[in-house]
Amino acid sequence: MTVRPAAAATRSLSAAEARVLFVHAHPDDESILTGGTMAQLAAAGAAVTLLTATRGEGGEVIGEEHAALFGDRPGLAAHRETELAAAVAALGVSDHRFLGDGEAGGARGGLPARRFEDSGMEWGPDGHAREPAEMPAAALCRTPVGEVAAYIREVVRDVDPHLVITYSDGGGYGHPDHRHVHRATVEALRGIVPAPGEPGAAAAAVPAAHTPPVLLFADTPAEVAAQAFDPQRPGFDLTGFAPAESIPTIAAEAPISVIEDVSAFAGAKAMAMAAHATQVTVAGEFFALSNGIGQHIGDVEYYTSAAFPGPVPDPDGPYGSVLDTVRVPLAPPTPAATEATAVERDERGPGAPGSGAAAGAAGAGAATGTTDTSADAAGTRRKVGIGAAIHAIIVGVLIGALGTAQHLNATAVDLAGQDVVVPWGLVLALVLVTAGLWHIATLYRSTGLVVLTAAVISGIGFLFGQPALLPGSDLLVTGSLRSITWIFAPMIIAAILAFTLPALRRRRSAPEPQSSADRN
Repeated sequence: MTVRPAAAATRSLSAAEARVLFVHAHPDDESILTGGTMAQLAAAGAAVTLLTATRGEGGEVIGEEHAALFGDRPGLAAHRETELAAAVAALGVSDHRFLGDGEAGGARGGLPARRFEDSGMEWGPDGHAREPAEMPAAALCRTPVGEVAAYIREVVRDVDPHLVITYSDGGGYGHPDHRHVHRATVEALRGIVPAPGEPGAAAAAVPAAHTPPVLLFADTPAEVAAQAFDPQRPGFDLTGFAPAESIPTIAAEAPISVIEDVSAFAGAKAMAMAAHATQVTVAGEFFALSNGIGQHIGDVEYYTSAAFPGPVPDPDGPYGSVLDTVRVPLAPPTPAATEATAVERDERGPGAPGSGAAAGAAGAGAATGTTDTSADAAGTRRKVGIGAAIHAIIVGVLIGALGTAQHLNATAVDLAGQDVVVPWGLVLALVLVTAGLWHIATLYRSTGLVVLTAAVISGIGFLFGQPALLPGSDLLVTGSLRSITWIFAPMIIAAILAFTLPALRRRRSAPEPQSSADRN
């Protein structure tokens, strides 16, 4: 692996100009292990590409709804393709490719299109995964590392990333496909620039403005894995998941180079994980795989560097963002390069990463020599301040007034000779409450603002039930069960959202180590 020489006239890579390639073995790995980083980069304007080696044909299946897919490799593969499409959409990633699937998947430069299949796994006596006794002919692990690397190398040449991220050598918990992808990715980057005179040297030449991509490995410190599987964490007992008897995670051996706080995108990560319904069950801040063993959804993701395998760590690390590991020259681009960049952005369109406002953000980053990968850089992460509180109050007042006027509406329906009252007005009012609280929750990710909105709604209902304050208002809010429900339900709904929406996580001033455990 080539290590960049230190240079004084360099700066961190800004998100708006970054190209990052994630290489994974199966659908769901991207969401569990690196989902927060992917969502954070995409929201900040980076061009994020996901390369998945297999379609997870050998995975187990959760739930009776999908039970018929177990053992049906073609059927499960097709279903998991749809799950992966929903997951990458939740992460904000639009460029997804399957390894060997056409030119985008590396079938170019004389390599034929092909399909790599899930090798499967079995548990070894050490508690880690290992190759199964039998594998299909097209299994990823049956394919020599060099052949897999050739396809990955072609994708790298096509994407021209500044940064490549894949598994560590342990593969998370030892899954043979994970380890195979790790080795193949390392091999692919080792041969990305053939020596002069070798076949393909001209086509493989790295653009003059770029050095070979930085290679990072998604990894998990031992203490973080232990905390993730801790059944004493608040809320674990409400999930119904089983506690782990032993921890399958293969802990990081190399020094941690990046500690990426992705708590602002914990909601997107959880939604992406939940999209893989045949493989993952999500309950609040926890998830379980097909074994039913619960673990915490990591809101901090950890990476080691191929350039610093240990024991000596990166002297400038650990960094707070994966992009901080990439250094680019401070020298201004040549007129030809500037013109090429402008043409490229025009072709991408106004909404693409690296265009418009995103390009302005890149310029700002270049001027200061810093990298901003937070959602604020993309304008998607809202600050919780006086403006947010005013917004929550206005939403609460509007919903409170509309719901108060609506909640008593009902229709009597003749059901088997009995008049049954259908309180459709209350139902609509509570739907409006839920929508409003969801809006505030996902916009600001603040439990306090959700509770404030609910309190205003309940307060409006209570106010209209006080004829001494508003004469005649008792016609709108009465002593009926519907009115009592209307007054108290908003606070109950707010409490439910606070305990079930991953978006309503308490923000901490400093990252607390969490898990990024992974599987097939």
